[in-house]
Amino acid sequence: MLEVEELRNAECGMRNEANLERGTGNAKSKEAILRVPSSDLLTSDAPQSAIRNPQSISASALIVVLWVIGLLSILVSSFTFDAHVEARITSYYRKRTKAEYLARSGMEIAKLLMMQSAEIKKNKPGIEEKKEEWWYGDAKRLSEGMAIHGLVHELGEGVVTLDITPEPARKNVNLLKEEDWERILEVAGVPEEMWPELVESFYDWIDKDDVARIDGAETEDYYATLEPPYHAKNGPLDTVEELLLVKGFNRTILFGGVIETGFEDKEPIEISGISDLLTTYGDRKVNVNAASQRVLMTLPGVDESVLAAIIEEREGWVDDEGSKVDSSFVNVDDFLARVSGLPLSIKDYIATDSAIYRITSVGIVHGVRKEVWCIGEYAGKNLTILRWREQE
Repeated sequence: MLEVEELRNAECGMRNEANLERGTGNAKSKEAILRVPSSDLLTSDAPQSAIRNPQSISASALIVVLWVIGLLSILVSSFTFDAHVEARITSYYRKRTKAEYLARSGMEIAKLLMMQSAEIKKNKPGIEEKKEEWWYGDAKRLSEGMAIHGLVHELGEGVVTLDITPEPARKNVNLLKEEDWERILEVAGVPEEMWPELVESFYDWIDKDDVARIDGAETEDYYATLEPPYHAKNGPLDTVEELLLVKGFNRTILFGGVIETGFEDKEPIEISGISDLLTTYGDRKVNVNAASQRVLMTLPGVDESVLAAIIEEREGWVDDEGSKVDSSFVNVDDFLARVSGLPLSIKDYIATDSAIYRITSVGIVHGVRKEVWCIGEYAGKNLTILRWREQE
């Protein structure tokens, strides 16, 4: 037993010595590491990335800050631009709304002038005392069957510009006879060889049958073959622009322009258009007090010399005091008495007054424009709108 214990004690002693030697070795290695000079560390083979440089850290931070500032500047600039655009859009729509209401108020001014013109025409007591009112001169022109052009009225921040023209200053396209069409096409400068197709196609469009004239067109033989196909109306036009659907008519004939002849030896033909000569309202009679020179030229017996006499008579003259004297035609007999050289048959084509008007009212606020256009019939102190259109 003693031998066994001695052996165990000896084994434990050997283990303790080994542990002591191991610990002593670790301590020495640590001490050796701690005693390595700093110069040896700097010249050692350790990678440079493992060594922290304060200056490189500061440069990296500066770059990051600059990027952040740049991005923030872009965002602020974007927000500022969007806000500026939205402010301008809002300002535009605010001005546009004001211009629209100004244009609509022009219709009320037109109604006022028509109402006062009726009073002047009836020569109501006390109406002469209102000669100094701003509306009197224009109302008097309307009472005489004449047109008003370029009436300017300031309201608040904007301006209203008003035109009032008797609609019978044009010819009703639905009531034209063949000789009327010939005079209209001649005034517009449409080549004579095109007349038969235009005139007969027009009559085929508005008549109630489906039988095509020689140079005309009906649904089966022409309009059904188009792409896209459509039917002949077989009824009166609702608007002058509807003529664009009729065979032979195009925008050049309607609104003016140049027509190519198709022949190298012939020059293109310039056309003045027919849309300003026509309407779809009123009867066959033209108001000679308001009609344009082109419309007057479509009346039977009117040539350049007769036209000059009509314009001179209706526009008046300037008296010795420098005031303009209106001399519109009172009635058809007055017209025939003052303008010579016309056939008596012209009585069936002319009038000196009307109740249907073409009114154009334009509202302008700080350069923003809104136009309202209508055809209205005035009767019994009421203006009935027959057609209405709005545009910029």
